[in-house]
Amino acid sequence: MGDERAAAGRSASRKQLLVLAVYAVVIWSVGNGLLPLLPKYAAGLGADDFAIGIYLATSYAAIALGTASAGWLSDRLGHARIQMVLLTLAVSPLLIVTSLITAFWQVVILTAIIWWFGGVALTFASILAGLSAGPDERGTVLGILALTAPMGSILGGLGIGYLADALGFSGMWLILGLVWLICPAAGLFVVEVRPSPKASTVRRTDPTGLRTTAFAILLVCGVLGAFGSFIGGFGRSLVMRTDFSNEAITSTVAVSGLVTLPFPLLLGFLSDRFGRLRFLALCYASGIAGLLVYSAAGLLWQFWTASALVAFVAYVSTSLGSALVVDLVDRESLGRGLALFGATGWIGGILGFAGGGVLFTAIGYANGFLIGAGLLVVALLLLVPIARSIPANRTARMNGPGRAPRKG
Repeated sequence: MGDERAAAGRSASRKQLLVLAVYAVVIWSVGNGLLPLLPKYAAGLGADDFAIGIYLATSYAAIALGTASAGWLSDRLGHARIQMVLLTLAVSPLLIVTSLITAFWQVVILTAIIWWFGGVALTFASILAGLSAGPDERGTVLGILALTAPMGSILGGLGIGYLADALGFSGMWLILGLVWLICPAAGLFVVEVRPSPKASTVRRTDPTGLRTTAFAILLVCGVLGAFGSFIGGFGRSLVMRTDFSNEAITSTVAVSGLVTLPFPLLLGFLSDRFGRLRFLALCYASGIAGLLVYSAAGLLWQFWTASALVAFVAYVSTSLGSALVVDLVDRESLGRGLALFGATGWIGGILGFAGGGVLFTAIGYANGFLIGAGLLVVALLLLVPIARSIPANRTARMNGPGRAPRKG
């Protein structure tokens, strides 16, 4: 009888994960497919490079606010399924209305609102996945959910550029508004998961996981990694907008999604057994190499290569970081912990777009890419004090078996 119940629980978890994956892949498809085109779209409305940087930074400020808001909404209001359905249902008419705008300031406002809803929705999916996972499968479960980002890049990268070339930007927005309705439909099948106030993810040695040195440094790494990677993505779009078609521009995110697709699950699985930090280091090293390639890129295959390398920061390091957060933070604070870490990516996006607009104007594209690589070098080096600041009883899980110092 006990085995039957356990099997039923595993089946329910698989169904939950599938629903969350469908929900998230639609959001990522729209967001990742649109992002490389937005600079070209904004330029068509009269915006220069600096204004485009501020526009994208504003959008990512909205995502960061939405991501942070999700932790509060999850902890205080509950009813995740109802919130997930209503939040995504509101986006579809906003996308359709965007097809009618004619002024740059209008798209700035609408994009910010849409991105806020997207940030809340994605964080809800991560919170529910984290609460549904056991301590020995967090990296695997969150890695599976993280697959939705590269999958979204593949679908959005292959489809949205084609739509823009075939139907124009107005037709593209209209189709996306209809496709988005898949999101609230999937949200109807989400199963509520409530945290147990007595349970904890690790043996507690501090008042709250949100106050540990390791967690604080991890947040800094998340911001720096995203800062560097978004400088790369923003600069790529600016460089390519003149000489490449919409489909060619979005193909870069499709290629990056194809290359990185297996790695969130694979490295998540391996990190459950060999530790998170070494794989985070590999992701940052890949991003550094990609930004160096960007600094000299001029051909489509070179942009493909650079995009794929940098995507390890955007798509893979985030799932490893989320699993590390679940290891570090007590269960009562898990919603806030994951929301804070999720917000680091969007904060890095704000800095990357706003800072990129200034850097590319002041020192050129090649030097701007090198600055982005330097930021990732700093994030890589900061993994060392994270490993040193984790208490001994946690070190084995964070940094791999056999790493905890012996006592006595």
